[in-house]
Amino acid sequence: MRTILFASLILTAAGLHAETGYDAWLRYAQLNPPALAQYRNAMPAVVAAYGDSEVLDSARQELIRGVRGMLGRTLRVESSPPHEGAVVLGTLGALRPVLPKTSLPGSLPEDAYLLKTAAINGIRCIVVTAGNDHGVLYGTFALLRKIALGEPIRDLDETQTPYAPVRWVNQWDNLNGTIERGYGGRSIFFDDNNVRADLSRASDYARLLASLGINGCAINNVNADPRILTPEFLPQLARIAAAFRPWGVRLVLSVDFGSPKTVGGLDTFDPLNTHVADWWKKKADEIYRAIPDLGGFVMKADSEGRAGPRLTAERTPTPPMWWRAP
Repeated sequence: MRTILFASLILTAAGLHAETGYDAWLRYAQLNPPALAQYRNAMPAVVAAYGDSEVLDSARQELIRGVRGMLGRTLRVESSPPHEGAVVLGTLGALRPVLPKTSLPGSLPEDAYLLKTAAINGIRCIVVTAGNDHGVLYGTFALLRKIALGEPIRDLDETQTPYAPVRWVNQWDNLNGTIERGYGGRSIFFDDNNVRADLSRASDYARLLASLGINGCAINNVNADPRILTPEFLPQLARIAAAFRPWGVRLVLSVDFGSPKTVGGLDTFDPLNTHVADWWKKKADEIYRAIPDLGGFVMKADSEGRAGPRLTAERTPTPPMWWRAP
């Protein structure tokens, strides 16, 4: 009995070690035989992607990865109009010349996607299309989600549109690698006051965000370290943006209200001061040159002792309403 119990514990421990939870909801675990049956003929054997971008390539590779994991099949990659059943990926603009006889909408809202079963060259195919590459990626995740949930994919005709154009998450990571109120370990972006050399986890995180339709991530604490805006730090930030880019997630920066003084060396950070306004403009231009697809900025002011127009009382005129703390 002891031997059996010990062997059971060893097997259980081995199983727990294998399932780390790292892939979260994108595990793509193989379906059981009854669930597999409905996809045997419904899922084509080919994926054909039209277009050339990092995001579209991510969509194609994600589809291959998901189908291999859940259905135990490896899709063949084609780049020409399919002559057999295929999952066809591409924007509306890219697919219209290739599939002229397929009924496609005139347009779709930004990041919206269409999943549609269509006959192409007389053969049943699944079309994943959108107005932009981001939408194609979201549609690909949606198709894989249907398979994971055991939903039918034989007769698709579904359009989904994001509720809001800005869909960001905010991290509270500090440049030294700690995370304010962090319960899950150290930062995946920063360590020892620099961007980490290995950003593979940042890329994997962007993949998880993209699967939920998230299109922006503010990587640093709202109690921002002014060094985030220094010229020598920008190339490091550009590396994080590059890790996010294949998943359509844009880098967002939390910035300190007092940066014109602490970083720029001005004697004020009054936003109505022309020198301050000019400093912010030049700084934003500098950042966008390093990261052309920057998502934007998050600024905390007049809260918890941080610099801001009310707490510092720098300005004599009454601040306009949009600068007042609640």
